[in-house]
Amino acid sequence: MKVLVTGATGFIGSYLVPALADQGSNVVATDIVAEPRWITSREGVEYRRVDLCRDPDVRELVFQARPDKVVHLAGLLFEACEEAPSRGFQVNLMATLSLLEACVAGDVARFVMTSSPSVFGRGLAEPVADDAERLPETVYGQTKLACEHLLDRYRRVHGLSVGAVRFPWVYGPGRTTGLSAEHSSFLLDAIARDETAIVRNADQVGDWLYVRDAIKALILLLECDDDPPVTYNIASGIHSVADAMAVAQELFPDARVEIRKAPGADYPYASSFDDTRARKRIGWNPDYSIRRGFKEHVEEVRRSLAAA
Repeated sequence: MKVLVTGATGFIGSYLVPALADQGSNVVATDIVAEPRWITSREGVEYRRVDLCRDPDVRELVFQARPDKVVHLAGLLFEACEEAPSRGFQVNLMATLSLLEACVAGDVARFVMTSSPSVFGRGLAEPVADDAERLPETVYGQTKLACEHLLDRYRRVHGLSVGAVRFPWVYGPGRTTGLSAEHSSFLLDAIARDETAIVRNADQVGDWLYVRDAIKALILLLECDDDPPVTYNIASGIHSVADAMAVAQELFPDARVEIRKAPGADYPYASSFDDTRARKRIGWNPDYSIRRGFKEHVEEVRRSLAAA
């Protein structure tokens, strides 16, 4: 099987591409940046540098690569979309549209992508169901909701097999961007470096999904041919930042954690999500408890630092 992965050099992509290659897939990895060294050294992975906002380049990419399936990870995150809404819609929505058009023309068997819980906004009963009212409060959420509508249209009108996952707080070694990174991966990275983890939003509650479980969910969705439904909530475990750091201190007794009082952050999303549909329809269930995820995260970062 040949799989095209967009946004391949990002956080999720850097785990998904090796996982697919290890399973025996031929992977065409693409992103807007120069080919990273970790891709150059991998067998079964071909890299193509492409700007998905250039429609002719998207068509050429799909027709030259001839993938059986596509995993679309590329996009701008919350901060970038809020700073430049027009750019957010161009990158997140219009590039997705170009890719869907190319997939239909190129007879791609399945198209999956990452959406976001940001499509829901706040004020809903929690845990939020997959089909709850979607009234996003952010530009990022609006772009992702528009993409969900596109997926549904291309399924209905063109018969394209499509799917999407909505990930909560994804943490793990290597995450450097995103709204929730400050109160997840960055804190664990500080512990791994023997620095003080500064907690500024101890009361914030979220669902902590370890990156390897996120990859598991994507691969399950990629292999699924049970349509519809199209978009699935993915969940793992609900914890406040303070409680999560208490777990980290139990695992690493020398860890230094400092709770600082800060103005309440206006977090624009819900905290908990119902993933019952994903568990029933695609066989989703997390492999990592928060303890297992934290332990692997810190130890992996420490190994990387020791090898550097």
